Amino acid sequence: MISDQQLKSKIDILTNKLKAELFDEVIAESKSLLKKRYHQIFYNMLSLSYQSLGKFDLSIKIMEEGLRKEPNNPFFLNNIGISHHKLNHLKEAETYLKKGLKIAPKYSVILNNLGNLKKDLNLIDEAIQYYTKSIQIEQNILETHLNLANAYNTIGKFEEAKLHFRKVLQINPNYTEAHRLISETTKY
Repeated sequence: MISDQQLKSKIDILTNKLKAELFDEVIAESKSLLKKRYHQIFYNMLSLSYQSLGKFDLSIKIMEEGLRKEPNNPFFLNNIGISHHKLNHLKEAETYLKKGLKIAPKYSVILNNLGNLKKDLNLIDEAIQYYTKSIQIEQNILETHLNLANAYNTIGKFEEAKLHFRKVLQINPNYTEAHRLISETTKY
C-alpha cells in the first residue's frame, strides 16, 4: 500500500511522462501501482496511453476493468466511448458517451466527444448543439471552440465560425492554425 503523499507524487510523475509521450513507461508503472493501490487516475492514464499508441481495444479492456470497480465513473465511460469511436464502433461509442453524460450532465468533455461523434455521422446540427452545451459549461476549452468553428464552417455559417476561431486565438494567441482558418473562412 502506498500513502496519499506517495500517491500524489506518483501521479505527478506519471502525468509528466504522459505529457512527454512516454506511453510504455506510463503503462508499466500504472499497472504496477494499481497492484499496490486502487486509484481511478491509473486506469485513465492506462487508457490514454493505449489510445495514444493506437491500441484502442486495450484501452477499452482496461476501462471495462475499471468499470467493474466503479460502474458509474463518467471518465471511464468517456474513454470507452472515445476508443469505440476510434475503432468506428459508432453505436457503442454513443451508448457509452450518453451513459456517461446521464451520470455527469455537466461533463464538458463528454459533450465535446458526442459532438465529434455526431460530426462524423454528418449530423452537423446535433454536433453544434453538443459543442455549444460544452462551451456553456466550460468557456475556455480550445478544442471545443475549434470543433464548433469547423462545424459552422461546414454548413456555411462563416461568421459564427470566425467568432469561434477568434475565441481559439483568445485562449491561445500562438495557435497559428486559427489565423489560417479565419483567412480561409469566406462566403461563396
